[in-house]
Amino acid sequence: MKNNEIKKIVSVACALTVLAGFAACGKEDKTPETSFAEITPTPVPVETTTTPTTTIPVYSGPLPSSDIAVTWGETTLDTPVIMYAAVSEGEFLRVRKGPSTEYDIVGTLTRNQQVQIVAVTDSSWYKTSDGFYISATYLTQQPS
Repeated sequence: MKNNEIKKIVSVACALTVLAGFAACGKEDKTPETSFAEITPTPVPVETTTTPTTTIPVYSGPLPSSDIAVTWGETTLDTPVIMYAAVSEGEFLRVRKGPSTEYDIVGTLTRNQQVQIVAVTDSSWYKTSDGFYISATYLTQQPS
């Protein structure tokens, strides 16, 4: 076979390949369409985690009456005073049954929560209008 004949055969083969490609592009796809209703999703496992939560009672008076005997000195204020819890953001101020950390906690105050004070003890604790006590160290006259 001569060089010219080989070139002709290769040219014809390339041309037929190109034509076959064009012909395939024009054909309609006979594949049946699938609706979304017919597709079954594959379940994907989801990992869940539980975040532990802490529940802290918040003082919101009136609380149950105090059932302890008064064994300390108290000075009743002429007019009740509103004071504010002076604790850091996210911290809580404990409200107690008596004027010392030895007494049970009955509730808590959040930062700048206000409370009505009706008396002061001789040990620098304030008595609330509900009859419970808060350390004077952690109350201010203005919100912070």
